[in-house]
Parts: sequence; structure tokens; C-alpha cells
Amino acid sequence: MPAERVDVAVLSRTLVRASDPPRGFPAVLPVSNLDLILGSFHIYLVSVYPAPAAGFPAVAAAARATLPAFLSRFFPFAGRVVADVSTGVPEVACDNAGAELVVAEAAARLADVDFADADRSLARLAVPFQDGLALSLQLVRFACGGFVLSWGTDHLLADGHGMTALPNAWAELLRTGGLSWEPHHQRASLFRPRSPPRFSPSLDAEFTRYAPAGLPNALLTATLVRRNYVVSAADVARLRAAASTPARRATRLEALSAHVWKLLAAAVGGSDARCRMAWLVDGRPRLDPARFDADAVRRYLGNVVTYASREAAVEAVSSSPLPDVAAMAGAAIAGVFRSERFEELVDWMEARKGVFREGGKWTEAVGAGTGTPALVVSAFVAFRVEGDFGFGRPRLVMPWVRPGRLGSAAMTVARSPREDGSWVITARLWPRLADAVDADPEAVLKPATAAALGFAALELEPADVAQHASRL
Repeated sequence: MPAERVDVAVLSRTLVRASDPPRGFPAVLPVSNLDLILGSFHIYLVSVYPAPAAGFPAVAAAARATLPAFLSRFFPFAGRVVADVSTGVPEVACDNAGAELVVAEAAARLADVDFADADRSLARLAVPFQDGLALSLQLVRFACGGFVLSWGTDHLLADGHGMTALPNAWAELLRTGGLSWEPHHQRASLFRPRSPPRFSPSLDAEFTRYAPAGLPNALLTATLVRRNYVVSAADVARLRAAASTPARRATRLEALSAHVWKLLAAAVGGSDARCRMAWLVDGRPRLDPARFDADAVRRYLGNVVTYASREAAVEAVSSSPLPDVAAMAGAAIAGVFRSERFEELVDWMEARKGVFREGGKWTEAVGAGTGTPALVVSAFVAFRVEGDFGFGRPRLVMPWVRPGRLGSAAMTVARSPREDGSWVITARLWPRLADAVDADPEAVLKPATAAALGFAALELEPADVAQHASRL
């Protein structure tokens, strides 16, 4: 049978409030300048599970029972993202208005879903939610008894580190009844601008106003295709060996980046003389402990990320040995992987906040889709998601975002929940780049079909399926 597009029907949306709001918590929580770098937009972390022995009603009941206590520990996620009336700068109203709990169903079986086509799978599993909501916790049940648990939030509140911390804390709370750590919620006080601000004038060239006049039109961005891939542990190891030399051992991300950069150059061909790669870099490991509280940073869910980018001639990328391309990627990442970079970003945003008063915001120029062709890589491979909150481990965990009018190509790389060294990738590609991936003789990026992800047909009798659906 052909793989299916997922159609999701929402059964209920319920607002759930924190059961024990922390005393003395500020009514309004200012966001940090680093939160404003990427700005406000919805992001998801989608986890797909095979059918649990206890059945989906037990999963839904556990979510309903646990969410109030969870929100008491992660209180800003029970609030609302609003704009300051005088400055227009986003902030979090911590009024316990409630997080959203969504229960939905899909008529398809997991084994029949076209997971390789992200537009027919992840895009439909991530249920849209209202602007301003700080958290939308979403459960989608499949006909086979499997389910999806998605964490939807605003990027102002969490980067990749924070997004993966949420399900890990959720799993710990359900398994043990408590948490072994407490999240650090104070944002602006952790990343204070210096007086006077100090930053390189070159930062201005890295950002552009997120405004329709400076972005590709909606029909152009609609031509990008969304694909999901798997990369085996053997291919990751092989790429790393090929990208390394006796003098320099490439990281796994550098090796994959070098391979993908060559695919980008092949797709560009003679249509442009140059092309760019960019990487979203987590700065936590490089923050100066003398300036930033290391323990607070570790427990901090907000944004500590920046872009690194490098432009090169198409011919140079195509003809250079893989270790040389990997070294270019490594040099670009190393250039921003320093504490001073993040201090400059804090200061730069402090000096450029006036855009919010005008109803605007900033975005990284490399992601806009103008200029030379660019591919942006977001790496989640450093973040392990526990996932098992009493109903087994997920078979797929993947971040998801709707790009709006951004026209660059993008890849998000995450570790497989199997923890076997393999990776999963969700990608937004121009058709020519998707064709280059498909034509790659090394076949490093293979389609993430339901079979490749381990979603075999589940052995449920029709009566059992009907019984589960009736109980829901």
C-alpha cells in the first residue's frame, strides 16, 4: 500500500494551570537579549511512540494528572507571551493562564505513514496553536495504538537545550515523582548588557529586518520541499574517517557538513559562483564562568545560540578534498564558539531594540533566502531525549518548525532515540538540492520511511482497535 498522508482530528483542547504556583514569582518575566536574537515563533519537539501495553487512555490520563505539577516547576510555560505596551519587546506574563493540552487522533497506522515526506507527516502531527501560548502539549493517537507526544512552545522560551530538557524533566517527574534539578527561570538578569555596549560593527551585516519587502515571496518559499532522512552510525563513522587527516580529526558534524556542502555545490552548479553554509551553535560550553553563573546556565532553558556561516566558491567546494571542506566548517564554527561572541550579541540587541517598538523584529540574514544560496544546519545531536515516561521509548524524536517566509535551505540533525550512533534529519530543500541528495552515489542520507524508523505493523485485532477508539 502507498504511504499515507496523516490527517489529524483534534478531539479536545484543555487549558491546564499550575497546581502550586511558586510564591513570589514575578508577574512579568522579561526575556533576555539572546532570546530576542531568534525572536518569537512556534517550535515543536515531536516524539513518536509505538503502541504502549497500557493503551492510549492511560497515556492521556497520565498527561492530565501530571501537567499541573509540571507547570508548577516550569511556571513560565503556564503563562502567555505578550508585548510590552511601551517598547513592543516580547515578555512573558506569568499569570498562570494555563498551558494547552491537546488530544487528537489520526486514522492511519504508524506503519503506513509517509515519514520520508515531512509535509505529509511531521507537518501534520505538529498541531497549530494560538499565538501567545507558552506551551501546547499535544497527544495524537494512531489507529494502531501508537501515539505522538509533541511539545509546542515559543522559541523565546527555549532553544534546543531547553526544548529537550522539557521531555526529560517530564519523564523524570512521572517516573520518580520529583526532579533532581530546578530550572533557572530568570533571563534578563543572567545575560545583562554591558555599559557602555561593546560589539563589532560587522554584526549589523549579519542581521536583517524580518519584513516582507526583504524576504522571498510566499510562492517562492512554497516551492521548498520537506524531507526526513536517516543516517546510519556506519555512515557517520565512514564520513568522519574520510573527513579526517593524521593532523586533524574532524568532528562528526563537520564531516556531515562537508558532505552536505558538496551536495549543495552540486545543486548550485553554474547558477551561482558561490554558496554558503551556516550552523546554529549552542554557546553554553563556551560561556566564561567568571561572567556567567555556570550552574544557572546549565539549568537555563532560554536561548544561548548564535549562527556561524561561511561562504565559498562553488568550484572550490566541489573540487576540494573532504577534509579541507570539513576544516572550513570547523573554522567557521570555532569563530563564534567563544564567550565574547555572546556578550557582543547581548550588547548589539540592547542597541537595536527600537525595531520592536515599530512592530518589527530581526532575523539572521543567512537564513532569509536572499543572496547566494545558503544551507543552515541546526544540530541537536548533543541533546539526548530520555522519552520514556512510563510507556516505552519513542522511535523518533525530531524538532519541527514552520519557516514562514524564510527561503534558505535548512537541515536539523538529531540523534536517534535508539542511541546506536545513528542520526535523523529533517530538511527543507530546494527541489534541485533534494534531487542532489537523491542522486548522491554514497547515499548517506536515506529516506526516513516508516520501516527505516522501526514502525512495523502492530498486531492489533480489529476488535481491539475499535475498543480503544471507543474508550477514547
